[in-house]
Amino acid sequence: MSDDDIHHFGKVLRLRSGDGITVSDAKGRWRECVFGPPLEPTGEIFFEPKPEIEITIGFALIKKGKPEMVVQKLTELGVNKIFPVVAQRSVVQWGENKIIESEKRFNRIAREAAMQSRQVYIPEVLRTTPLAALKGREGIALAHPGGKKLSLTHSCLIIGPEGGWTPEEVDGRECFSLGGSVLRSETAAISAGVLLTSLRDGRVSEISE
Repeated sequence: MSDDDIHHFGKVLRLRSGDGITVSDAKGRWRECVFGPPLEPTGEIFFEPKPEIEITIGFALIKKGKPEMVVQKLTELGVNKIFPVVAQRSVVQWGENKIIESEKRFNRIAREAAMQSRQVYIPEVLRTTPLAALKGREGIALAHPGGKKLSLTHSCLIIGPEGGWTPEEVDGRECFSLGGSVLRSETAAISAGVLLTSLRDGRVSEISE
């Protein structure tokens, strides 16, 4: 374990020597241990395979503090890949240094959230990408009012900015609805995570209109 892990266990989770803890290699293997030092295994090693359907959620850049929350909650829900998107109506615009700095921070948040929620896989937080750069890519859909009923037919769903998508961004793309309410971008991203992981994991069979 890294020094950051020890800090997280002791200061955030408030574990003490002798407390039980589940340890994973972030590749599906996990076992029960007693928190140290040293860390003492107490059970056999188990393996949990990755889900057959991997879920990727992109979200348009939003104001300070909110992207971190989105990454944290999507990790807790079991989303496999997460990435920020630059849209035409994005209020927030990041320079190259900010993109690099944020990518490191988001991956750290995803790691901590995976430990907190006992995930045996850590989601991959991908580099911030302009929506225009994804044009023509298969398997990508947009969350958009009036779109089709949400399903798992597309492996990647992207949430738009507060001002919505422009007609040019929507043109020619598959769109899915998250319901009749007008949601903030961060709420929409987390709602999409709840709905898609529920479909994938069999907690619901379909999303009603």
